[in-house]
Amino acid sequence: MRTPLRTALAALLILTGGGAMAADLSSSRQLPPAPALPSFYSWTGFYLGAQGGYSWGSDKIRQLSATGLGYAGTFRDTPGSALGGGQAGLNVQFDSIVLGLEGDLEALQERGSFGLGRSQRDWQASLRGRIGYAFDTVMIYGTGGAAFTEFNLRSYDPVSGLGGSTQVSRAGWTFGGGVNYALTSNLILGAEYRYTDYGKFDPTARNSALGLTGEQEAKTHSVRASLAYKF
Repeated sequence: MRTPLRTALAALLILTGGGAMAADLSSSRQLPPAPALPSFYSWTGFYLGAQGGYSWGSDKIRQLSATGLGYAGTFRDTPGSALGGGQAGLNVQFDSIVLGLEGDLEALQERGSFGLGRSQRDWQASLRGRIGYAFDTVMIYGTGGAAFTEFNLRSYDPVSGLGGSTQVSRAGWTFGGGVNYALTSNLILGAEYRYTDYGKFDPTARNSALGLTGEQEAKTHSVRASLAYKF
């Protein structure tokens, strides 16, 4: 009777010990917990910033004396100037696509000359849409919209002896592209190029004392760097 009892007890001990060892082996083979996924930068938000850069023009001017006998000609001018100003905008991000609206106002001292005339621009502004593609803290984008400026023009006609000045406000269109880089969760660096076309206009028709008739086509190129704060 003792032998079967001893055998049963031995079998029970073996089974119990084997189960504990199996549990130990199973627990030792569990993988460590997965690390938390990294959080990506969000471009959504309102921002304010400042920018500076350079603008250069590509103007074509046709000029003719009002008397029909005086100085006439077609001229090309490439005035240039440093620029600086401020910007405000809003971005909304959908996955990697970023949609935005931005406006800016810049001061400059652009001076040009053509024939018997002189031109000057002291400010420019724009209101544009933007569409970008985000790679976490880097975003590339295209932009386009309306542009605004004012030309101050002075001319003199040696035949009629008339001269004068006039101011012409112009609205045109602008487009370009750039790149933004998020230095921190709030500070954003930017670099951008834009082309702007103010179309054709007749500045002399606004002031008959100029003694000249003609037509001007004004186009500009600009590059700028910016630093903005996102709220």
